[in-house]
Amino acid sequence: MTPRRHAIRWSLVLAAAVSVLAAPVAAVATPGAALTGRGGEWVGGWATSPQREAGPVFARQTLRMLVHPTAGGSSLRLRLSNTFGAADVTFGAVGVSRAVAAGAAALVPGTERRVTFRGRGSVTVKAGAQVVSDPVDLSVAYGQDLAVDLYVTAGGDAAAITGHDAAQGTQFVGEGNQAGAPGAAFTGTVNSWFWLDGVDVRPGRAVRGSIVALGDSITDGAYTTWNGNDRWTDVLAGRLGGRYGVLNQGIGGNQVLTDRTDCCGAGTSISGLAREKADVREQTGVRYVILADGINDIGYHAAADDLIAGLRTIAQRAHAAGIRVIGATITPYGCDAGCFGPEQEAVRQQVNAWVRTTRGLDGVADFDAAIRDPENPSQVLPAYQADHLHPNIAGQRAMADSIDLRLFR
Repeated sequence: MTPRRHAIRWSLVLAAAVSVLAAPVAAVATPGAALTGRGGEWVGGWATSPQREAGPVFARQTLRMLVHPTAGGSSLRLRLSNTFGAADVTFGAVGVSRAVAAGAAALVPGTERRVTFRGRGSVTVKAGAQVVSDPVDLSVAYGQDLAVDLYVTAGGDAAAITGHDAAQGTQFVGEGNQAGAPGAAFTGTVNSWFWLDGVDVRPGRAVRGSIVALGDSITDGAYTTWNGNDRWTDVLAGRLGGRYGVLNQGIGGNQVLTDRTDCCGAGTSISGLAREKADVREQTGVRYVILADGINDIGYHAAADDLIAGLRTIAQRAHAAGIRVIGATITPYGCDAGCFGPEQEAVRQQVNAWVRTTRGLDGVADFDAAIRDPENPSQVLPAYQADHLHPNIAGQRAMADSIDLRLFR
């Protein structure tokens, strides 16, 4: 339910592009090359859920995308996705560096690293495929921003490309191959992540695994601080002190039961049931999932029994994969007019009662109790409202603070 912010600002490039990390030969990833690796020596440090995007167009340009890992490690690897692309996409060079700060294109000097795929500096990702990079010799601390550079040489002008709308932060575009180049080379901006869907870290002993948050725009961070990394998932990661990577798999407008192609004027929002395999079970090092979806199903008049059945199915699939499931209660959406009516509020209460009492979950994150108005429990407390549906920064923090950390062993 977040608004589209995909306008691109361009200005003239005043100097010739310097090819920093180019390589002439491309590795190729094909459909079916899924990125599993739940166990082993890697843990998910950052992730986002891929969506189908209808643009913008990238042609021989470099994307510099900033991410905020929630777990640190001695080295890292990148996960790239062309899940929804209408054509193969080729990256002529890929780089990763430590970023000076969120919202800025500048790099920490001396941290620029070339990223390879099966030893090659460029990679073609087939439509529908994913690929994981070779390990990169760059340590990252919890909360240290990273800059990932993708030089797009082919396929960036397809009718559909893979991205994640509403990254809640500024991403950068430069003409030509600017992988590893100084920040001044990036003169355009976009507001989505494209093709990048995960950063894994080789963790130290203190890191125990990853926690996936599966949800909608509330989880995705609608109305949080631009470049602020203050979603409830970020706050939870801070409370955990880097012991777990907290992987935000929220999508604006998401429903448990139904795919949406009309989402917020932006990309697709594949149902929780359809995406939980890739977005939960196949995430790296995942040990827990916080199931925070369903408010949009109620908005589209789903029956309580159907929504509970969908949530139960996701939980059962996670349990079968050895993942513990924390159910999140659905937050209020009441107001004087245009919000949940009495029947929808009754569905919300029925679903929440199931979340709080079922033995099919391993714990509860009671977001409803955390941010509802005690005087009018069908509404979000005014001090926590960005609008009647979405919590503001204080509301996001209240949600994160309500989670009992003893749930995560």
